[in-house]
Amino acid sequence: MGALIGVQSPQANAQAQAKAADPLWAPEALGERVWLDWRAEDLAEGPVAEWKDRVAGLAATQSDAAQQPLRTPDGVLFKSGGRRLTLAALSRAYIAHRAMLMIFRADFADAASASGSFVSFNGYDEAPTSRQPGVFYAASGSTRSVLPQWRDPRGHWAGNHALTSDASRWHVVLTRRVNGTAYSSLDGGPEQTSAGGMLCLPRGVTGTPGLIGDHGNQGPSWMLDCLLVLQDELSEADAQRLIAWGMWRKGVQTSLPADHRYADAAPKLSQFTPEPAFRETSNSDWLTMKAYWEHKNPAQTLEQAYRSELDLSGHRLVFEDHFTRLSITDEVSGAGPWWSPVHPAATGKARTARVAEQPATFVQSGSELTIRMQSGPKGWRSGVFTSVNLNGHGNAWKFGYFEFRAKVSRGNGFGAWPAFWLKSVNEFFRLTESRLELDLYEGYCSDPKGHHQAMHQWPAARLVEGRISKRRSVGNYTGLKASRWGEHTVDLFDDAYHLYGMMLDEQWTRFYFDGLELARFPTPIEAKQPLFILVDLALLPQQADKASGSYELTLDYIRVYQSSKPG
Repeated sequence: MGALIGVQSPQANAQAQAKAADPLWAPEALGERVWLDWRAEDLAEGPVAEWKDRVAGLAATQSDAAQQPLRTPDGVLFKSGGRRLTLAALSRAYIAHRAMLMIFRADFADAASASGSFVSFNGYDEAPTSRQPGVFYAASGSTRSVLPQWRDPRGHWAGNHALTSDASRWHVVLTRRVNGTAYSSLDGGPEQTSAGGMLCLPRGVTGTPGLIGDHGNQGPSWMLDCLLVLQDELSEADAQRLIAWGMWRKGVQTSLPADHRYADAAPKLSQFTPEPAFRETSNSDWLTMKAYWEHKNPAQTLEQAYRSELDLSGHRLVFEDHFTRLSITDEVSGAGPWWSPVHPAATGKARTARVAEQPATFVQSGSELTIRMQSGPKGWRSGVFTSVNLNGHGNAWKFGYFEFRAKVSRGNGFGAWPAFWLKSVNEFFRLTESRLELDLYEGYCSDPKGHHQAMHQWPAARLVEGRISKRRSVGNYTGLKASRWGEHTVDLFDDAYHLYGMMLDEQWTRFYFDGLELARFPTPIEAKQPLFILVDLALLPQQADKASGSYELTLDYIRVYQSSKPG
């Protein structure tokens, strides 16, 4: 009798069923956190003129045939002699690129260069915006090292991991940055960490383009299997899981440290707890909420507790700044607790001034901070500051009561546009999610009795099917006149101090003025995440030609309270 074809033994069949029931973990399980993903298997064998990542279609290209790498059965081969692919400048790398994994092997036998690059986003030179991030190499005698790097204006941080002399050996290098600290690991070994202050990548793109390959011509020949870039901060557990996936993928799992969690078995999907999916207000819920804001549903009363007094019982003070010193610092190099500009568009028609620019826009005196909007040879300029730096690190709060004690000067009655905002911090970390803006107060000096509140939902930086692709906005106006507010009219530009507040909880978003409630609205789901503070004095574009003199927004303090209840 001939051998049975295609029939598995009972043991093999049981193993196959077990594997199907508990599949191996792969980076795809991280979902939208995978920002860019190049895999060698996506290419046909032969010279590589273009290599697109499988998430966004970002192309690494080379038009010169003499510099094109070669797709081989083992991976993408970058021979010594200047084989490289060019990457376009990426303006969002400073916030989107939070971690990178590379699976590679390198042959230094004929290398003459003492240093060079394997990959570097936004350039490999000394420009402040280069190496966002990069992986470089160093060779000295028989010592070869791989150096994962991140760069900010103070210089660059580099890990330094020794490579084996075995040119056939695959390696997995991973670097990540979390809360201003950079980490790197090779083949699952101990992580190296940065020191000497918070790492903060700057905005903008300067210098040379990015590349996959060596910027020099006499480096090692090397092979690339996979290059991943991830958004959002990567935990140590996920970093270990990613490295183990790469090691098992290339069959070099025996090189993992003996005490590594996945030294004996590849990571399984059952060992991974996915994060809750991002939820966005549906179109029908948005229309219901919009009707509430716009008074279009007579069954709902907009101001159920109009003029009820603020009650902070059950709340504790978690943040306070009385501005007894100039606490506004640079958006990249500053130590906080406030950073500027971070959101330069907030100053409207006025140019956004830097913190140290003279004549000063931010003026501290006694226990007051003033944002001064003034005109000069280059036009109007003013200021904005936030409670997080340019990479989203600093202070953000989920729920609570936010209060500003401030006064605003009228100037000539045209152009001044002060505002206090809360914004969702996901705009720095999850660029595939829509972003929320809650305007606690907006004022217009041509309407001194008008207290404006607004909510905006902004599309994600990278659009995802099924989520909003255009801004959704709604606003409310409270006229602080005697007929509605009390015995006297209120002037928000009377150069006298007033209290502006917002109480945000699971159910309601309440707006307060001078300790009394103005209005409340249902809390949208997008507001149920950490929010950061933004304060600005803008020049209203529609009145810029009428503005003259100077305008001032002066703050006595900013406070944040949160519930004292556990959880």
